[in-house]
Amino acid sequence: MKYYFLIFVLILISCNSEKKEIVEKDVSENEEKDTMLILKPDVSSVWNELDNIDSPAFYKDAANSFIIATAKESDELVVYDAETAKEIRRVGGSGAELGQFERPNGIWVYANLCFVVERDNHRVQVLSLPDFKSLGFIGQDKLIKPYGLTVFRKDGRYNLYVTDNYEFVEDSIPADSLLGKRVLHYSFEFAENIKNLKFEKYIGDTQGEGVLKVVESIYADPVNDNLLICEEFEGEGNTCIKLYDLNGKFKKVIGKGLFKSQAEGLALIKCGKDGYWVSTDQSYNSNIFHFFDRKTFDLEASFQSENLSNTDGIWITQQSFGVNSKGAFIAVNNDGGIGYWNLGPLLFKLDLNCNNSNSENGEDEAIEVVGDINRIMIGM
Repeated sequence: MKYYFLIFVLILISCNSEKKEIVEKDVSENEEKDTMLILKPDVSSVWNELDNIDSPAFYKDAANSFIIATAKESDELVVYDAETAKEIRRVGGSGAELGQFERPNGIWVYANLCFVVERDNHRVQVLSLPDFKSLGFIGQDKLIKPYGLTVFRKDGRYNLYVTDNYEFVEDSIPADSLLGKRVLHYSFEFAENIKNLKFEKYIGDTQGEGVLKVVESIYADPVNDNLLICEEFEGEGNTCIKLYDLNGKFKKVIGKGLFKSQAEGLALIKCGKDGYWVSTDQSYNSNIFHFFDRKTFDLEASFQSENLSNTDGIWITQQSFGVNSKGAFIAVNNDGGIGYWNLGPLLFKLDLNCNNSNSENGEDEAIEVVGDINRIMIGM
């Protein structure tokens, strides 16, 4: 009888030990969730649900510093004072003429040029800054349903890459074999006017991991010959960032399994030739920003935003303005406004080192006037 009692005691000890391991594992997982840094934006705009804000960009010259955001519902550009995030003006309105927009989505500022993607006008409109004078259009003969763009200059030519989330059946993703035109590459020169505009190529794999199913955000890094494109195709393990080179050759997938909602928005913090990529795991309840090493694409840090959710576009400026000596990380807030974090303190809180914050030649340096801008049509 005592032997049966001994066996019973051993079973109890075994079960308690197993239960203890499970409890410890659960505590560990909860602690991991609790360690996610939650940060409230330093500055936020008034929220306006009627605008459907999508993407922000930053502009600065000797007399101005403001944030420009696209408003898809009102077909306007909303301009905020950079220091206070107070709205100071609106540009545009519905239509297809110069200076008018139909569902403006992606936006890019390079020097004193502002590029705006118009999904429903199927084009990229180019404006001068700070006067917002429309200069004309790019891509209206080829674009079907454009969303995001990236612009850089190399060897005297501007390069513009724009994503096109075209559909042949409404709300249906085309077959992989038909997805070879998800990105369009244009180049042009600019002196007294824009000239020698050239359609360079389509980009997009039609089989394998490089297939681009649902596209919007895109960002080019010419220093490292990298082109990052957010894959927003939902489903576990699908949403991620896909890496191409600038000639359109697929390299690899970044963040597979990391993003729980949609990979959305791309920005780059330049620390000399190094730095950090930033992208959003877009969510209403747990909007998370991920920071990756610029070259290795290793995940370096993440934080969750407080009082700012459902982020579409983001923008990094490393130009000083107001009290922001190192610039700002700007993000859209739930379709109705913008907020930002002072970049220097943010990097400190994330334990990210960017001692050499001088960017290489790029869109976010001090204002570089690129010529006497004349109003011209830029059609293909």
